[in-house]
Amino acid sequence: MEVDLSGLDFATRTKVDEIFRRDFDLQVLEAIKRQTAVAAHNHLHRPMAQDGFGERTLEIDAFIDALWRTQYGWNYTEDEDLVKFLCKRNPEITVRSRGTKVMVGYQAGANTKFRKVYQAN
Repeated sequence: MEVDLSGLDFATRTKVDEIFRRDFDLQVLEAIKRQTAVAAHNHLHRPMAQDGFGERTLEIDAFIDALWRTQYGWNYTEDEDLVKFLCKRNPEITVRSRGTKVMVGYQAGANTKFRKVYQAN
């Protein structure tokens, strides 16, 4: 959406521009706050990879994703070098997923305790 402010006087035009910019800055700050909350949740509760889909590698807030799509292009996630650059610059977007296999260290009938025997020299 484009708004034409040329019909307004200078003082009103600058005040309206300030309001628009302050609103945009507030939206960016809220998006950063949401992204850090998502990063903290992903760090504490590592998501599992899904069969057929693979592991989750990135989780980006929708507002930040829209900004990056306007800045870097619609398919910016297909450029591996750009994604590496963004992950290095913004580590809160990366997600370390767990594997799909669950490993259990149980053997039936293994109720013996471990003991170590030292031999005399």
